[in-house]
Amino acid sequence: MSRVVVVGGSDQGRQTIDVLESAGTHTVVGVLDAALHPGTVVSGHPVVEPDDLARIGADAFIVAVGDNAVRARLVAEVRAQHPDLELVSAWHPAAVVARDARVGAGVTLMAGAVVSNGCVVGEGVLMGTGSSVDHDCTVGDYASLAPGARTGGNVSIGPFTAVGLGASVVHKVAIGAHSVIGAGAVVLTDVPDHVVAYGVPASVVRTRDEGEPYLTRRRGR
Repeated sequence: MSRVVVVGGSDQGRQTIDVLESAGTHTVVGVLDAALHPGTVVSGHPVVEPDDLARIGADAFIVAVGDNAVRARLVAEVRAQHPDLELVSAWHPAAVVARDARVGAGVTLMAGAVVSNGCVVGEGVLMGTGSSVDHDCTVGDYASLAPGARTGGNVSIGPFTAVGLGASVVHKVAIGAHSVIGAGAVVLTDVPDHVVAYGVPASVVRTRDEGEPYLTRRRGR
């Protein structure tokens, strides 16, 4: 059983710790988060510093950050600084993964997430509560599906693309890389790279730069 340090101690970090502990496949030994003081407790686990990893016996890590580009950057940083740590995944026991699906490292599947037959899910993908990809879909590295987002079969979602809360994507649609699909959108036609699209039916509303933030917080939070 791997001894995992969770990188990220905010909302996604707490959720990921819960997934890991519910699954019982890894032991969480600490949290890395430069924004939190060492010794702060996150879901029962202490925030540690990078120099503490050998002391606590960490041999694996997972990045628990909602933003796709930030998640990828942190994975690259940890790999460069701690090449001995293995990148592991967190699958909630209530997630469903078909026997012939292929799922990369560093993937987080929240409760109720479904990866159906013939799907290929890349490295570092985040699938929120109740999200699903139907048969023969491809989800690129560091893409994400927010809670309740769903696709039909034979859908392609490009690397670093975010599919928003409750969005729906119909059968055989291709969504490009580094794009954002807004909450509640219904995607009926292909969506290119580097755009923001939303609405019913979804339409492109503007272009988008790689790494542009797309997650927002309410004031005071």
